Amino acid sequence: MVSIYQPYYPDSGMLNIINTGEPQFNIEIWLNGRAMIVNRIPLKVDTKIIGAVSSFRPKNELDLVSKKLSRTQTLADSLRSQAHEYSNKLHTISGLIQLGALDEALAVIGNETAVHQALIRQLMDTIEEPLISGCILGKYSRAREMGLSLNVDKESQLGVFSEYLPKEQVVSCLGNLIDNALEATLSHVGSGGEVNLSMTDIGDDFIFEVEDQGGGIETEERDLLFEKGYSSKSDKNHGLGLYLIKQLIGQWGGNITIDSELDKGSRFTLYLPKSSRIDSVESL
Repeated sequence: MVSIYQPYYPDSGMLNIINTGEPQFNIEIWLNGRAMIVNRIPLKVDTKIIGAVSSFRPKNELDLVSKKLSRTQTLADSLRSQAHEYSNKLHTISGLIQLGALDEALAVIGNETAVHQALIRQLMDTIEEPLISGCILGKYSRAREMGLSLNVDKESQLGVFSEYLPKEQVVSCLGNLIDNALEATLSHVGSGGEVNLSMTDIGDDFIFEVEDQGGGIETEERDLLFEKGYSSKSDKNHGLGLYLIKQLIGQWGGNITIDSELDKGSRFTLYLPKSSRIDSVESL
Protein backbone atom coordinates (compact mmCIF):
# COMPACT_ATOMS: atom_id res chain seq x y z
CA MET A 1 0.00 0.00 0.00
CA VAL A 2 1.33 3.45 -0.91
CA SER A 3 1.14 6.16 1.75
CA ILE A 4 0.09 9.62 0.65
CA TYR A 5 1.41 12.59 2.61
CA GLN A 6 -1.48 14.76 3.70
CA PRO A 7 -0.19 18.06 5.19
CA TYR A 8 -1.94 19.42 8.23
CA TYR A 9 -1.33 22.92 6.87
CA PRO A 10 -2.20 22.83 3.12
CA ASP A 11 -0.24 26.01 2.40
CA SER A 12 2.85 24.86 4.27
CA GLY A 13 6.24 25.86 2.89
CA MET A 14 7.60 22.46 3.95
CA LEU A 15 6.64 20.87 0.64
CA ASN A 16 8.78 23.42 -1.20
CA ILE A 17 11.76 22.41 0.92
CA ILE A 18 11.22 18.74 0.05
CA ASN A 19 10.80 19.50 -3.65
CA THR A 20 13.68 21.94 -4.05
CA GLY A 21 16.09 20.92 -1.30
CA GLU A 22 16.73 24.62 -0.59
CA PRO A 23 16.69 25.62 3.11
CA GLN A 24 14.87 28.72 4.33
CA PHE A 25 16.05 30.82 7.25
CA ASN A 26 14.39 33.52 9.37
CA ILE A 27 11.07 33.50 7.55
CA GLU A 28 8.33 35.51 9.23
CA ILE A 29 4.91 33.82 9.44
CA TRP A 30 1.64 34.25 11.29
CA LEU A 31 0.62 31.19 13.29
CA ASN A 32 -2.35 30.92 15.64
CA GLY A 33 -2.50 34.67 16.05
CA ARG A 34 1.22 35.08 16.80
CA ALA A 35 4.12 36.38 14.72
CA MET A 36 6.77 33.65 14.48
CA ILE A 37 10.20 33.24 12.91
CA VAL A 38 10.67 29.94 11.08
CA ASN A 39 13.72 28.02 9.83
CA ARG A 40 13.13 25.11 7.44
CA ILE A 41 15.82 22.68 6.30
CA PRO A 42 15.73 19.47 4.24
CA LEU A 43 16.64 16.09 5.75
CA LYS A 44 18.96 14.03 3.55
CA VAL A 45 20.40 10.53 3.49
CA ASP A 46 23.44 10.77 1.28
CA THR A 47 22.03 12.99 -1.48
CA LYS A 48 18.40 11.85 -1.24
CA ILE A 49 15.86 14.12 0.44
CA ILE A 50 13.76 12.08 2.86
CA GLY A 51 11.88 14.89 4.57
CA ALA A 52 12.13 18.33 6.12
CA VAL A 53 12.22 19.83 9.58
CA SER A 54 11.03 23.23 10.76
CA SER A 55 11.84 25.18 13.92
CA PHE A 56 9.82 28.06 15.38
CA ARG A 57 10.49 30.89 17.79
CA PRO A 58 8.33 33.88 18.71
CA LYS A 59 9.18 36.98 16.75
CA ASN A 60 8.93 39.15 19.85
CA GLU A 61 12.08 37.46 21.21
CA LEU A 62 14.01 38.80 18.22
CA ASP A 63 12.34 42.17 18.57
CA LEU A 64 13.41 42.37 22.21
CA VAL A 65 17.04 41.65 21.33
CA SER A 66 16.87 44.07 18.40
CA LYS A 67 15.50 46.83 20.64
CA LYS A 68 18.23 46.35 23.23
CA LEU A 69 20.98 46.29 20.62
CA SER A 70 19.58 49.32 18.82
CA ARG A 71 19.31 51.38 21.99
CA THR A 72 22.76 50.35 23.16
CA GLN A 73 24.37 51.06 19.79
CA THR A 74 22.67 54.44 19.45
CA LEU A 75 23.69 55.46 22.97
CA ALA A 76 27.26 54.21 22.51
CA ASP A 77 27.67 56.05 19.19
CA SER A 78 26.27 59.24 20.69
CA LEU A 79 28.49 59.11 23.78
CA ARG A 80 31.61 58.27 21.78
CA SER A 81 31.04 61.11 19.31
CA GLN A 82 30.21 63.63 22.01
CA ALA A 83 33.21 62.62 24.13
CA HIS A 84 35.54 63.04 21.14
CA GLU A 85 33.98 66.34 20.07
CA TYR A 86 33.99 67.91 23.53
CA SER A 87 37.51 66.70 24.20
CA ASN A 88 38.64 68.72 21.17
CA LYS A 89 36.63 71.72 22.38
CA LEU A 90 38.18 71.53 25.85
CA HIS A 91 41.69 71.41 24.37
CA THR A 92 40.87 74.50 22.29
CA ILE A 93 39.46 76.36 25.29
CA SER A 94 42.42 75.31 27.44
CA GLY A 95 44.85 76.58 24.81
CA LEU A 96 43.07 79.93 24.54
CA ILE A 97 43.12 80.37 28.32
CA GLN A 98 46.84 79.57 28.47
CA LEU A 99 47.44 82.19 25.77
CA GLY A 100 45.46 84.71 27.76
CA ALA A 101 42.76 84.95 25.09
CA LEU A 102 39.91 84.91 27.60
CA ASP A 103 37.37 86.67 25.38
CA GLU A 104 37.94 84.13 22.60
CA ALA A 105 37.60 81.25 25.07
CA LEU A 106 34.30 82.64 26.36
CA ALA A 107 33.09 83.06 22.78
CA VAL A 108 33.83 79.39 21.99
CA ILE A 109 31.97 78.27 25.13
CA GLY A 110 28.99 80.53 24.42
CA ASN A 111 28.71 79.54 20.76
CA GLU A 112 28.93 75.83 21.56
CA THR A 113 26.20 76.07 24.17
CA ALA A 114 23.90 78.19 21.99
CA VAL A 115 24.09 75.93 18.91
CA HIS A 116 23.55 72.70 20.83
CA GLN A 117 20.69 74.10 22.91
CA ALA A 118 18.99 75.47 19.80
CA LEU A 119 18.96 72.02 18.22
CA ILE A 120 17.65 70.42 21.40
CA ARG A 121 14.84 72.98 21.61
CA GLN A 122 13.98 72.44 17.96
CA LEU A 123 13.75 68.66 18.39
CA MET A 124 11.70 68.95 21.58
CA ASP A 125 9.24 71.30 19.89
CA THR A 126 8.78 69.37 16.64
CA ILE A 127 9.61 65.67 17.19
CA GLU A 128 7.30 63.63 19.42
CA GLU A 129 9.34 60.42 19.29
CA PRO A 130 12.23 60.62 21.83
CA LEU A 131 14.22 57.83 20.15
CA ILE A 132 14.27 59.74 16.87
CA SER A 133 15.44 62.89 18.66
CA GLY A 134 18.15 60.91 20.45
CA CYS A 135 19.34 59.40 17.18
CA ILE A 136 19.55 62.83 15.53
CA LEU A 137 21.51 64.32 18.44
CA GLY A 138 23.96 61.42 18.28
CA LYS A 139 24.45 61.81 14.51
CA TYR A 140 24.77 65.59 14.92
CA SER A 141 27.71 65.00 17.26
CA ARG A 142 29.22 62.43 14.92
CA ALA A 143 28.95 64.85 11.99
CA ARG A 144 30.82 67.53 13.94
CA GLU A 145 33.43 64.99 14.93
CA MET A 146 33.97 64.34 11.19
CA GLY A 147 34.19 68.06 10.43
CA LEU A 148 30.73 68.09 8.80
CA SER A 149 27.36 69.67 9.52
CA LEU A 150 24.08 67.84 10.00
CA ASN A 151 21.30 70.32 9.34
CA VAL A 152 17.73 69.57 10.43
CA ASP A 153 15.09 71.39 8.39
CA LYS A 154 13.36 73.90 10.67
CA GLU A 155 10.02 73.03 9.04
CA SER A 156 10.35 69.40 10.08
CA GLN A 157 7.50 67.89 12.09
CA LEU A 158 7.03 64.35 13.33
CA GLY A 159 4.18 62.93 15.40
CA VAL A 160 3.87 59.72 17.39
CA PHE A 161 4.37 56.46 15.51
CA SER A 162 1.56 53.94 15.25
CA GLU A 163 1.80 50.86 17.47
CA TYR A 164 2.73 48.42 14.71
CA LEU A 165 5.73 50.52 13.55
CA PRO A 166 8.80 49.39 15.57
CA LYS A 167 10.53 52.56 16.75
CA GLU A 168 13.92 50.96 17.37
CA GLN A 169 14.11 49.56 13.85
CA VAL A 170 13.02 52.88 12.36
CA VAL A 171 15.88 54.50 14.31
CA SER A 172 18.27 51.91 12.86
CA CYS A 173 17.08 52.68 9.31
CA LEU A 174 17.33 56.45 9.75
CA GLY A 175 20.70 56.21 11.48
CA ASN A 176 22.07 54.05 8.67
CA LEU A 177 20.95 56.54 6.02
CA ILE A 178 22.52 59.45 7.90
CA ASP A 179 25.79 57.54 8.39
CA ASN A 180 25.94 56.74 4.68
CA ALA A 181 25.28 60.39 3.82
CA LEU A 182 28.03 61.59 6.17
CA GLU A 183 30.56 59.15 4.71
CA ALA A 184 29.61 60.04 1.12
CA THR A 185 29.89 63.77 1.86
CA LEU A 186 33.22 63.44 3.64
CA SER A 187 34.74 61.38 0.83
CA HIS A 188 33.56 63.81 -1.89
CA VAL A 189 33.88 67.33 -0.45
CA GLY A 190 35.84 66.72 2.75
CA SER A 191 35.65 68.81 5.90
CA GLY A 192 33.02 71.53 5.81
CA GLY A 193 30.47 69.46 3.90
CA GLU A 194 26.81 69.31 4.85
CA VAL A 195 24.09 66.67 5.21
CA ASN A 196 20.48 67.83 5.31
CA LEU A 197 17.65 66.01 7.08
CA SER A 198 13.94 66.77 6.86
CA MET A 199 10.96 64.96 8.38
CA THR A 200 7.23 65.30 7.91
CA ASP A 201 4.06 63.44 8.84
CA ILE A 202 1.67 65.19 6.47
CA GLY A 203 -0.66 62.76 4.72
CA ASP A 204 -0.64 58.98 5.15
CA ASP A 205 3.12 58.56 5.60
CA PHE A 206 5.97 59.54 7.85
CA ILE A 207 8.55 60.88 5.39
CA PHE A 208 12.29 61.19 6.04
CA GLU A 209 14.62 62.83 3.52
CA VAL A 210 18.40 62.56 3.87
CA GLU A 211 20.42 64.60 1.39
CA ASP A 212 24.21 64.42 1.02
CA GLN A 213 26.94 66.17 -0.95
CA GLY A 214 28.50 62.97 -2.21
CA GLY A 215 29.60 62.10 -5.71
CA GLY A 216 26.16 60.90 -6.78
CA ILE A 217 24.98 57.48 -7.93
CA GLU A 218 24.78 56.18 -11.48
CA THR A 219 21.22 55.39 -12.61
CA GLU A 220 21.99 51.72 -13.29
CA GLU A 221 23.57 51.35 -9.85
CA ARG A 222 20.63 52.58 -7.77
CA ASP A 223 18.65 49.33 -7.69
CA LEU A 224 21.85 47.35 -7.02
CA LEU A 225 22.40 49.29 -3.79
CA PHE A 226 19.51 47.39 -2.19
CA GLU A 227 20.85 43.94 -3.08
CA LYS A 228 22.39 41.85 -0.33
CA GLY A 229 26.17 42.10 -0.25
CA TYR A 230 26.41 44.84 -2.87
CA SER A 231 28.44 47.93 -2.06
CA SER A 232 30.17 50.66 -4.01
CA LYS A 233 32.80 50.68 -1.24
CA SER A 234 35.84 48.42 -1.11
CA ASP A 235 35.45 47.87 2.66
CA LYS A 236 34.05 44.37 3.17
CA ASN A 237 32.13 45.51 6.22
CA HIS A 238 29.75 47.42 3.97
CA GLY A 239 26.94 46.04 1.81
CA LEU A 240 24.22 45.10 4.31
CA GLY A 241 22.78 48.43 5.45
CA LEU A 242 20.58 49.41 2.52
CA TYR A 243 19.58 45.80 1.91
CA LEU A 244 18.33 45.48 5.48
CA ILE A 245 16.53 48.81 5.27
CA LYS A 246 14.72 47.64 2.14
CA GLN A 247 13.71 44.39 3.84
CA LEU A 248 12.44 46.12 6.97
CA ILE A 249 10.38 48.80 5.27
CA GLY A 250 8.93 46.18 2.93
CA GLN A 251 7.54 44.40 5.99
CA TRP A 252 5.87 47.64 7.09
CA GLY A 253 4.44 48.45 3.65
CA GLY A 254 6.84 51.37 3.19
CA ASN A 255 9.16 52.43 0.40
CA ILE A 256 12.52 54.12 -0.23
CA THR A 257 13.54 56.15 -3.28
CA ILE A 258 16.79 57.67 -4.55
CA ASP A 259 17.27 60.94 -6.42
CA SER A 260 20.84 61.61 -7.42
CA GLU A 261 22.97 63.82 -9.62
CA LEU A 262 26.58 62.98 -10.36
CA ASP A 263 29.12 65.20 -8.57
CA LYS A 264 26.30 67.01 -6.72
CA GLY A 265 24.90 64.49 -4.27
CA SER A 266 21.99 62.18 -3.54
CA ARG A 267 18.70 62.29 -1.67
CA PHE A 268 17.26 59.19 -0.04
CA THR A 269 13.55 59.45 0.80
CA LEU A 270 12.02 57.00 3.25
CA TYR A 271 8.23 56.55 3.30
CA LEU A 272 6.73 54.78 6.31
CA PRO A 273 2.94 54.32 6.48
CA LYS A 274 1.12 55.60 9.54
CA SER A 275 -1.12 52.53 9.48
CA SER A 276 -0.37 48.99 8.32
CA ARG A 277 -0.68 48.23 4.62
CA ILE A 278 0.15 44.58 5.13
CA ASP A 279 -3.11 42.62 5.07
CA SER A 280 -1.64 39.15 5.29
CA VAL A 281 1.57 37.38 6.17
CA GLU A 282 2.89 34.16 4.66
CA SER A 283 1.16 31.11 6.12
CA LEU A 284 3.04 28.20 7.57
